[in-house]
Amino acid sequence: MNRREVSKITCVADVRLTARLEAEADRMGLRETYSERGKQVALKARPAWQPFGLRSAMAEAPSDLLRLYVPRAHERAAMIRLASAADLFLPGRGSIFAEDAVLVGDAPPPWDEAKLCADPPAWAADGRLEPAAYDLVFCIVQRGRGGELARAMLEMGLGVPIVSYGEGMGMRDRLGLLRIAIPQEKEILWFLVPPGDSDLVVDVSLRKAGLREPGRGFLGRIPVRALAVNSRMHLDRRRHVATMEQVISTLDQLRGSTDWRRITAAARRRNAPEPRAGDGMARFTLICEEGSAAAAVRAALDAGAGGATLSRLSRRAPDPHEGDEEVAMASHARECCDLVVPRSLVARLEDAAIRSGLFEPPANGFIEIGPVHDAVTYIGR
Repeated sequence: MNRREVSKITCVADVRLTARLEAEADRMGLRETYSERGKQVALKARPAWQPFGLRSAMAEAPSDLLRLYVPRAHERAAMIRLASAADLFLPGRGSIFAEDAVLVGDAPPPWDEAKLCADPPAWAADGRLEPAAYDLVFCIVQRGRGGELARAMLEMGLGVPIVSYGEGMGMRDRLGLLRIAIPQEKEILWFLVPPGDSDLVVDVSLRKAGLREPGRGFLGRIPVRALAVNSRMHLDRRRHVATMEQVISTLDQLRGSTDWRRITAAARRRNAPEPRAGDGMARFTLICEEGSAAAAVRAALDAGAGGATLSRLSRRAPDPHEGDEEVAMASHARECCDLVVPRSLVARLEDAAIRSGLFEPPANGFIEIGPVHDAVTYIGR
């Protein structure tokens, strides 16, 4: 069994940009990319004829969430190349961020050592373009209940919500006939925010989504490093040479951080709840072929884990049976099960996954482990 410390890079981009990102990943020598369908949400401009007082409508842009794994030494260069390929530095295009992860499994590394090339473009080689510290706050709620939370974040100017979908597993299955009271379909909202506003986002999410009530959902917070963040929260006509989002992005680069634009007052931050230590919780993710996750999840639950959220991914990798000149690309259905557990439980869950046959055919899976700072549900912090 191999253990590799990697950087997990996540690209959130309009579906029309996915081909560019995948082509750049091929040129970098990455063997595998995993994509998940989702959407980015923004507020539409209010029409002139609309009566004052009515709320602005929300616009949804179909997007892909691509995850890639690279050696940690290549993180910055890889993010710059991917962001450049899809022009993610322009407002409204998407976001790209990285986090620390450990991959556990029997498969070879998801990159070709002989072809791996992640040197930054010449214009970025001077090191002035650096990833910034952000917090990734994710909320898992019942499907259809995320709209008001997304609207609240947009109206407060806290960030562009990223939405994906999944299914609840674990706790719901243990309820027997009572499970009909908890819908299986889940909505997963992601908020990429500066650390200065992170506590406010957590507080708003808890209140708007009612996450302290039984069966309403789950919240977590992950430290990440973001190179490009979608800041276009309002879809409006361009009236000036530069948009406000472009001005803000330039000021972020000049200041070297996003602290200058936080909206959380110092007194408000002092009243915010104390976050849990990052080494106390972990994100334990199982990725395997479609239809093979049930046995591994059941083993994890028996080993002491709580509920899990299942999402569907598409794996893209070169077909080894094709010729070298024209490499055909194939998509393979995958299941991804996310569990947030105490870090002290990780070793036991790894053993349970091995015994369940996660790394063997037909599952052909692997485990991804990363840090989580906060884990909030109805049982409290």
